[in-house]
Amino acid sequence: MRTAKILTFVLGGLVVVVAALLAAVWLFVNPNDFKGRIEAMVHDSTGRDLALPGDIKLSVFPWIALELGPASLGNRPGFGSEPFASVQHVALRVELLPLLRKKLHIGRVEIDGLDLRLRKNAAGVGNWTGFGGAHAPPASGSDAGGGGAGIPDLAGIVLKNGRISYQSIVADHIDLDVGHLGTGLAVPVKLALELSTKTGSAPFGFAADFNFTPDAAARRFRFATLQLQGKLHPKAGSTVAWDFTAPDTTIDVTTQAITVPHFIAHLADARVSGRVAVEKFIDAPRADGSVHLDQVSPRELLDHLGIAAPRTTDAKALTSLSADAGFSYGGGAARLTGLTLRLDQSTLTGNAAVTNLATHAMKFDLTVDRIDVDRYLSPEKRSAPAAAAAPGPDPLKTLRLDGNVALGAARIDGINLTHVRIGVTARAGLIDMAPLAANLYGGQYGGHITFDDRGTVPAITMNQTLTGVDVAQLLQDFAKTRRLSGRGNVSSTLSARGRGIDQILRTLNGHFAANLADGAIEGIDLWADINRAQALLQTRSLAGAAGTSGAGRTTFDAFKASADITNGIATTKDLTVTSRNLHVTGQGTTNLVTHAIDYRVNATLLRTPTGATGPALADVPVSITGTLTDPKVRPDVAGMAKSRLRQELGKHKDELKKKLEDKLKGLFGH
Repeated sequence: MRTAKILTFVLGGLVVVVAALLAAVWLFVNPNDFKGRIEAMVHDSTGRDLALPGDIKLSVFPWIALELGPASLGNRPGFGSEPFASVQHVALRVELLPLLRKKLHIGRVEIDGLDLRLRKNAAGVGNWTGFGGAHAPPASGSDAGGGGAGIPDLAGIVLKNGRISYQSIVADHIDLDVGHLGTGLAVPVKLALELSTKTGSAPFGFAADFNFTPDAAARRFRFATLQLQGKLHPKAGSTVAWDFTAPDTTIDVTTQAITVPHFIAHLADARVSGRVAVEKFIDAPRADGSVHLDQVSPRELLDHLGIAAPRTTDAKALTSLSADAGFSYGGGAARLTGLTLRLDQSTLTGNAAVTNLATHAMKFDLTVDRIDVDRYLSPEKRSAPAAAAAPGPDPLKTLRLDGNVALGAARIDGINLTHVRIGVTARAGLIDMAPLAANLYGGQYGGHITFDDRGTVPAITMNQTLTGVDVAQLLQDFAKTRRLSGRGNVSSTLSARGRGIDQILRTLNGHFAANLADGAIEGIDLWADINRAQALLQTRSLAGAAGTSGAGRTTFDAFKASADITNGIATTKDLTVTSRNLHVTGQGTTNLVTHAIDYRVNATLLRTPTGATGPALADVPVSITGTLTDPKVRPDVAGMAKSRLRQELGKHKDELKKKLEDKLKGLFGH
């Protein structure tokens, strides 16, 4: 009981003392006595005029606080009459006992309605520069506020309804709450604002929450449980949330290092995690780290961001994406190492780098296990005319590449390929693709393609070979035609100039050669057409001898041809087709632009429909005209008649010779 009475007496005495002190402050301390001192201190330290048009008020309940406002800080000369910064209300919590001794030790600071206007003039000078007075006195230890030489000791800072603007960028509705601030203390910080990047644009929300531990002496700062979040408005009526969290982040100003051992970021449905470390972020920034992207649908992500997804032939394309990679930056280069990117059913691995950020030079070594390129192309027909592009800089002239791509299996423009190897180099408009190699349709492809865009009109050269290829499957997949079948070799050396397939075909020059075996020419049956014409000739029905062959096939044991191509016209002089029925030789032209054909061939008939054979039953001239898709075959009936007459004359040559000799003997009496 005695102890309780003593405690009650002591507490009561403390209450009386505190009440007396508060009364003394209220009665004997006039806060406006500090107005001139405050204005002078601000002018000396900043060189700007501080305007305090209102009275400074002192409140003693529920805490001792100095209140002032409105207030404004003048602008730098040359930036107009509007203030650099203004506030509607400021409240400063102060310690009681130092205040009675005419000393100002600030505790909690509350600011309402801050409006900070950052501007640049035509010379690029900012109005935030030029602070500092000519005779700013050094702060004494007694007036420093108890913080020593480090971070000033403040009970906290609260900013409400603030606004900061820089040119067209505006951060509005700023709310900031900083906890007890001091050297070595973990300071809780909360921030919320709305940011707009240009006039008239919809603002997006931003919020931050973290514990901040400053070490001013060591110039090291730690951010614990860092959480950033906000909302984007990519299109009318839509909102996309994002956030970034990092359990521990350290900034060391002395070593110029930033360390983030782990972070997680979300944007709509996308989740990215990783780590990052930065060195020399002022003198020579360098960074390295790793990043992981969880599986996400690119189509849905683009839709959330208000971006139209590209139209693809396969509607199920672009529905799954994930990735892992290490990254580094420094020395004017950026690199991705250990890259693994999974898009739908395809996986890409390898390394890539921008070796020179100034010139955008790139180097890469990439491998794709399998990919169907066609499913990602637009469903519009490739033959549809493309819209005329607006004139502008040609990106190929500045492209700088050096790399290799390997494809395990690929479908490109209807062609199925395996074990694809592509080498690419590009320098100032000269793009060289070599080596080019692939397995396709039971054979091999090899090539070397050069695209020269250094002049006003681009030029292309192509050296390509196909060895042991099943031509029927190749043409079916690539050109959707079955006009030719067989297995063999095809080679070409071509060059052209222009933009677009039409210009390239019209300027195409070079040489082409094909050597095929055991195949057929579909849609043309030379043997049947020739025998039909012979039957018509025997019955003297000559009018029907000329016709169109739109069906049937001409099989062959061997097909050989070469062509010299000049300005899109392929001229063949050595066409040879051999089979057990026919031996065909000929020459003609193919217009690669219009697909028109005009060939004159000589077909030697080796077998009749009845099965009769011989070294040469008939030599038949044949004309083949029309187009590649609709050929017209017309045997030369007059030539067939002459050939038949020669054959008949040949059969009766000896008999006619004997009769002629007998006539001559009778005539001269020998």
